[in-house]
Amino acid sequence: MHPIEICNPTEIQWQPVTVRLRGGIEKKVCGPLQGFEILSRHMVGPKSNICANAARCCRLALERKMTPEQARQAFVAATMDEELRAC
Repeated sequence: MHPIEICNPTEIQWQPVTVRLRGGIEKKVCGPLQGFEILSRHMVGPKSNICANAARCCRLALERKMTPEQARQAFVAATMDEELRAC
């Protein structure tokens, strides 16, 4: 992980999750905004229901209609897909 990769304190945050993207790149995900971006950018092909649900949960957390922890749990579940892995 790159040393300048830090969480933005102005965003809604959750306990950081490190994910391994295609090609072995690791990324630290610190909140629902980053989680939504990862799911939107790095999932290939038709999205599974679990990934679509995780993106929806991240969006709801950003709207403060769901807790960040609930969105984090959905994000971690989505990372169990073969294209995106939590470390």
